Amino acid sequence: MKKRQFKFIFALTFLSVIIWITGEFIIGELINNFVVSVVWAVICLIGCCAYSLWKCPREPDEEEDSPQKQHKEDK
Repeated sequence: MKKRQFKFIFALTFLSVIIWITGEFIIGELINNFVVSVVWAVICLIGCCAYSLWKCPREPDEEEDSPQKQHKEDK
């Protein structure tokens, strides 16, 4: 894992925890409903996973860097 990927995962996890705890605090103070709390936790988890799959920095494929493919693109 590259340093860039680690930083992205750490920052995303930290931000997700902050958003989740803030939502739990608001739900606890205003709504006080267990079902809403569970739904909020599931939404946060799914949102974090979806965003990480969408925006996570990826390593380039080996095929893209191969000399044969570069030779074909030059023609």
